[in-house]
Amino acid sequence: MKILNKPLHEFSSHKYNRIDTKYWATTDSIENNEYVLIQNLFDVINGSVQTTNYSNEVTSIPYIRIGDMSYKDGLDITDAMYLNDDTEIKQDKILQEDDIIVATIGATVGKTALAKEAKGGTFSNNTVVLRKKFNNIDSKFYSLLLQADYYIDYIFGVVSQKAQPNLQEYDLKNIKVPFIEYHAAKIFIDDIVPIESEINNLKSQLLPVKSTIDRVISQEFELNIEALKEIDNVKIIKSTLTDLSFNNSNHRFSPRWNKAGLIQEKLIGMKSVFELLGNHIISTQNGWSPECTEASSLFQVLGIDAINKDSHIQFNNVKFSDIYSPNFDKYIVKDNDFFVSRGNTTDLVALASIATITDEISDTVFPDLMIRIDFKQTINKQYMAYIFNSFIGRLYFKYASKGKNQTMVKISKKELHDFYVPVPKIDIQNKIVNKIQQEINNQNAIKAEIAQLRAQIDEIIEGAIKN
Repeated sequence: MKILNKPLHEFSSHKYNRIDTKYWATTDSIENNEYVLIQNLFDVINGSVQTTNYSNEVTSIPYIRIGDMSYKDGLDITDAMYLNDDTEIKQDKILQEDDIIVATIGATVGKTALAKEAKGGTFSNNTVVLRKKFNNIDSKFYSLLLQADYYIDYIFGVVSQKAQPNLQEYDLKNIKVPFIEYHAAKIFIDDIVPIESEINNLKSQLLPVKSTIDRVISQEFELNIEALKEIDNVKIIKSTLTDLSFNNSNHRFSPRWNKAGLIQEKLIGMKSVFELLGNHIISTQNGWSPECTEASSLFQVLGIDAINKDSHIQFNNVKFSDIYSPNFDKYIVKDNDFFVSRGNTTDLVALASIATITDEISDTVFPDLMIRIDFKQTINKQYMAYIFNSFIGRLYFKYASKGKNQTMVKISKKELHDFYVPVPKIDIQNKIVNKIQQEINNQNAIKAEIAQLRAQIDEIIEGAIKN
């Protein structure tokens, strides 16, 4: 048990009267007279919701979301969403190259990135921008500062959490940082530049995991990805009543659903090995979400972000609970379990990942926004996870999922059973898995080199803090 001894008047100094030990232990660890506050150096500007202005093409307005940033690598707009060129953006929400974008909600709260690559774009409502108030501030230095392990831990220490972690604007503004003028910061930046050059050379050799998966699968089955992208980019679909009947027992008439049908028909026409996934499913099961806390308790509960494009369940951002269900055991995650996300954005819904359970992992349950699928022996689970996460799965579930708000769409057992997938013999599935994994291993070796170089940048930045 942690005990916090503080006079009551200090609690009242916080706008929301926070009394949690985590917050005060974090903020008290830094001496006020050696630091200034974020709000002394930067204006904080909130992002906006722009889902109705999404474009299927690359335009002049990149729309930066949390998924476009990482803790150590900053901004990557490879998979960024873009807005229609005629979208009206308020002047203060147009990104400037010296802006620092900060993720403020969700499991990856606190990710930061310099906005240089997205200059002229805008940013989502789950992010804010730090815009420097004075010319003698080096935004790049402060961006790297917030990416250092020290400040990643600091931000996690001050976030509040109800349903999910949330970095309140008030708490962000009151984060303590050293004041280092531009010329002093430049000395440290000059030491960092050659390291960044090495990192960029290595990054040029990297491919997104999805690109690797797409390339291997498209080559193996001789599939024309460009033909599918043409359907994806079409805005108006002309269909007859006969066309609407394809794989449509629920008589869905929306344009989005018809795109899913057209894409599946095109795939089936390319290769004869496509079959309904439902022919190979033994059972599906939705998860369960008990009331959770941040503190360690009797068992863990996965977050929806545990499922990822790498197709391996992550256990590094769990919640905890001590509330048991009468059928508790059936929600326990077991080794080699196959999961898909039941609800998420159109880009991420039905992503698939497989659990690997080691002795170090305590009892863990999966939440109600996940579905566990049990397959027949005709399916290599890792192979099927790659199919779900490839262009085949992404395009199908993007349009087959249901929901008026595209930031939260859902799938059900029906959409899973109606999914047409290539099902070659098991030895061919094994060969495809081995080929993809070998390429991913090669990429991981490059990432390990990058991580070592990035650690050198952290050392320089943390040295600046201490000095």
